[in-house]
Amino acid sequence: MPSTISAAISALKNRARGLSLGIFAADLGALRQGARDVVDWGGDILHFDIMDGVFVPGMIGGPGFVKALDTGTMRDVHMMVARPSQHVASYVAAGADIVTVHAEAPDAAEALALIRAEAEAAGRPVLAGLGLMPGTSLEDAAPLLALAPDLILVLSLDPRGSAGPNIPAACARLHALRARTAGFAPVLAFDGGVTLDSISEIRAARPDMIVSGSAVFKANDPADAFRRMTAP
Repeated sequence: MPSTISAAISALKNRARGLSLGIFAADLGALRQGARDVVDWGGDILHFDIMDGVFVPGMIGGPGFVKALDTGTMRDVHMMVARPSQHVASYVAAGADIVTVHAEAPDAAEALALIRAEAEAAGRPVLAGLGLMPGTSLEDAAPLLALAPDLILVLSLDPRGSAGPNIPAACARLHALRARTAGFAPVLAFDGGVTLDSISEIRAARPDMIVSGSAVFKANDPADAFRRMTAP
């Protein structure tokens, strides 16, 4: 990788730290305002959960949302889709700064390679992320971890099932990943069950990024909830 691209990826990794706000938890009829609110609160990362109704039961999102909600924040796209390789190009073209695909998708390796290829073609850095469901062991994910993803998203719950979040297990996984990936130092992210009550436990595991949506946008006072969620 040319040094200029490597430096740009490192800079993007450094920026991809803090609270990534799930924008689809905001008022769906006023998403643009919700994205502007994030900027007003001092937030710098918007999280887009993309669901195709196949890989996971729900359906929401698309590259049009990512393009429309360009407010200067990082745009963090989490692709919970069956064939991510078929959609990577459209999200990079829409302006995504992070594109995360799931280890459980059959074309995950191809999709990771495509994120990097599309970013190079676009002439800008894009972080290639890998998502891990709770039931996927690090041993099973080893061939994908060997590809040195720029970001690893640890889920505390499986959106395909009904079980609630297992925060202690996900925190333990963060610690294991930190040791296992020291050679390429990806951004380590946590998603699932993040609330004002649980965030202290999650922070203790030292993730670089924490994903939360409803805990902020559905609070009685979203600005105050954001302030409390991001307080040192």
